[in-house]
Amino acid sequence: MDESTAGGGPCGRFIPYLPYLSTVDTDEMMRAVLEFLRTARELAPIKVQRPWGTVYRDDRFPLIHQANLAWVSAVPDDGPEPILADMDQAFRGTAIRHRALLFEDAERAYAVQEEFIRRGFRPTAELAMAKVGLPDCIVNREVEIRSAAEGEAAEGFRSVMRATDAAFGHPPEVLEQMWGLRQDWAHQVGMRPYLATLNGAPAGTFSVWPRGIFAWIDDVATHPDFRMQGVGRTMIFEACKRAAEARCEWVVLISDLFDTPQEMYKTLGFEPIGEVRGFLRESG
Repeated sequence: MDESTAGGGPCGRFIPYLPYLSTVDTDEMMRAVLEFLRTARELAPIKVQRPWGTVYRDDRFPLIHQANLAWVSAVPDDGPEPILADMDQAFRGTAIRHRALLFEDAERAYAVQEEFIRRGFRPTAELAMAKVGLPDCIVNREVEIRSAAEGEAAEGFRSVMRATDAAFGHPPEVLEQMWGLRQDWAHQVGMRPYLATLNGAPAGTFSVWPRGIFAWIDDVATHPDFRMQGVGRTMIFEACKRAAEARCEWVVLISDLFDTPQEMYKTLGFEPIGEVRGFLRESG
């Protein structure tokens, strides 16, 4: 659920060659990714509809970008100003100080990138990836996977998420709100959380959200003390296995466009299907 600076050229929704494609093409898979993202945002208690898209607001989590943002379907003819003005109006009188935006169309986001940079925003970019079937990889047989819906496993899930989020330098109040948002989304959409343990200790987490023929993989995190031990690869294998058990043909996820996890996903057979781009300014 983290965002990072983006650069480079306008990759947009580039269409790679996927040798195993049958009835599902990359356009449909990218639409599924956007639908997963949009469905989670639609859980926000306050939704302000505008001609260009929607402002989502959740006063329970004012520090969290993902809970309070603008979903941009079309850029107004006169540029970003109407969007930013609508966001200021929607967030007026609240503790929400950041300004975050997600664009349905990555190419449109890139086209207005310089305009947003001039206004103090930094671009964000994540790579959408998809796979059919189980990864062909060596798993760590000592890693055990358990449902983390409740009890001790749920506490282990939280401890791993807290440790990995803290590694990004988030203060305690942000960590608490991030956990609250995760819990809310998981409960409302039926996302299934899992805890990976190694030698009995909480080592990693992942969640699977089955929806039709697609399953969304999220919350993939390895505790800093257990990295480089095959935990991540094992969790992705198990996530794909559980998606198949839920009768989902495809698994999809998003990963930081310029970070190392996407390279791991590629080695596990995931193919890029497009990008999710937006902008972030930490204070309004």
